[in-house]
Amino acid sequence: MALATNDFSWIHAALEGASRSPQHVEGPRSDRFAWEEATQGSQAIQDLVQRQNQYPAFPALLQDVFNTFYKLNPALRAPELVDPASAANRPYVEQILQDTATQQTRTQTVLDELASAVATLSAGQKLAEQIAENPDLDQAMQQRTPPPPTAQGALAKAARRAMQAAGDTAQDLQSQLISWGLDPAQLQTLPLGERLAMAHDLLQPQFRQVADLIGRLRNLARARQGGALRHLRDEYYRVTQGHDLSRVLPVELSALQDPLRQLDFGRRLLEGQLAQYDVRPVPRHGRGPILCAIDCSGSMQGPSMEWASAVGLALMDTARRQKRDFGAVFFNGDLQAEFLFPKGQASPQDILRFAQVGATGGTAFEPPLRWALAQLETARFKNADITVITDGVCRLSDAFLQDFLTAKRAWGFRVFSILIGGVEDGIRPWSDRIWALAGEPDDAAAGAVFAEVVAPPAPGGDRV
Repeated sequence: MALATNDFSWIHAALEGASRSPQHVEGPRSDRFAWEEATQGSQAIQDLVQRQNQYPAFPALLQDVFNTFYKLNPALRAPELVDPASAANRPYVEQILQDTATQQTRTQTVLDELASAVATLSAGQKLAEQIAENPDLDQAMQQRTPPPPTAQGALAKAARRAMQAAGDTAQDLQSQLISWGLDPAQLQTLPLGERLAMAHDLLQPQFRQVADLIGRLRNLARARQGGALRHLRDEYYRVTQGHDLSRVLPVELSALQDPLRQLDFGRRLLEGQLAQYDVRPVPRHGRGPILCAIDCSGSMQGPSMEWASAVGLALMDTARRQKRDFGAVFFNGDLQAEFLFPKGQASPQDILRFAQVGATGGTAFEPPLRWALAQLETARFKNADITVITDGVCRLSDAFLQDFLTAKRAWGFRVFSILIGGVEDGIRPWSDRIWALAGEPDDAAAGAVFAEVVAPPAPGGDRV
């Protein structure tokens, strides 16, 4: 017996007994796991939901926003498949899906749990603010009903502003990750909760300021590196035979002026028998490991500490790009924090920990210099140079100074010192170069250090 084509009562009966989704954005139930992980890992998202407890459907709206950002092709679920308790959310979801700002934001968030969660938090905060400011939207959300037609303009404005805020935050986060040199592949290995906590820190004003410094100094270091490499030239070191016309000896080229010798030139060119220069690359100076000692005494508090940390991170970036080992130590009267990054590779947690070392206490140069000597005794840092950044007035004991200078002569390492507002007398005996800054930190001094680190060789060849 054939079914009547217009009898769909069995579908409605099935729907009545089925569990409907609270989400308006289509997707399998497995989609909720990413959002649940984000919610559990973010205190800020939990606080946002708690503050909007007068809006029963608000948590479901947040998940729809997250799905809109995260899914590759977000689409609306049929109304009859959605829990009526979420009916108030549908106009917002429809407006969000068609807003041009949403599409722009999605270029930063699709299939990226971290970016989607951060954008959702920003959008949710703006949505809650806009809803609370409009009586019609506020009342409808409290009553779990769609807003009245008279509130459509306010609803569209709320959705647009929420998406714009989300886009700004997603772009800001992307910029911060780039400025800090955080590798997306490394970030993916961390639990989402840790990544969200890291993102929260990066978006705070103090981290933004340091990120600006890091970005500026990293670009300066890369520019210095590029300038140094442009000045490197291959050197001619012997005469051989071949067919590279760019290196053929002038006497061979003179054969082209004689019709009787042109055929012989052509034959020897084809057979690779022309006399030509053989070349080899000029050995690059400053390609060894990098050690950095940063003063974190109390007098470094503020811009000096931020700048010094940024210089250290820019040196680390140079090491990473050139696959050089990098070590750094923060010191005051003693050693405060130590970082060893093989080939410059650092975890996201280490990079942020590097930038968060606080400034306190007095100054003593012997502990960091002893640490540097200990590193120089290892195979990894055997050929390292040392960069010291300090504002301290301090002297080494005569006995240690003699030991240090003896090691310096024997091992051939150099010490570059950046002195912020201090007196040179204490560091002059053991420094090869000193950049003394009268007051505020100066990028030119950092640039000079970067130039030394990546500079071409001085006459005389390689380091011993």
